[in-house]
Amino acid sequence: MRRSAWPGRSRPCLRPALALSVWAGLAVSAGAQGTAPTPEQIDDGRKVYDEFCLTCHGRDMVSPGLVTFDLRRFPKDDAERFRNAVLNGKGPAMPPWRDKLSNEEVELLWAYVRGGP
Repeated sequence: MRRSAWPGRSRPCLRPALALSVWAGLAVSAGAQGTAPTPEQIDDGRKVYDEFCLTCHGRDMVSPGLVTFDLRRFPKDDAERFRNAVLNGKGPAMPPWRDKLSNEEVELLWAYVRGGP
């Protein structure tokens, strides 16, 4: 007979928790890559963009100079690259925003870059 890791209790069923975590992971992945962002997500992302990104990347993602990347040309299927650049920065020109932006704000920025102007 197998002994329970939880003495005095029956073994908990982990399947619902596992199913929920798999579903949540798929939902985040689909939101990041597959489905188009909603108009609300784009609008909220624009607000985050205007606060944190506009100075360097320009209004409506139109770069004001030659130094910054034109975000209108960012690959719309590369959420992980976008997330990495935002959180960790890119060389001396792009600072890391890891301690300044929440995960939700990064997702909203991605929605704006994918579906904005």
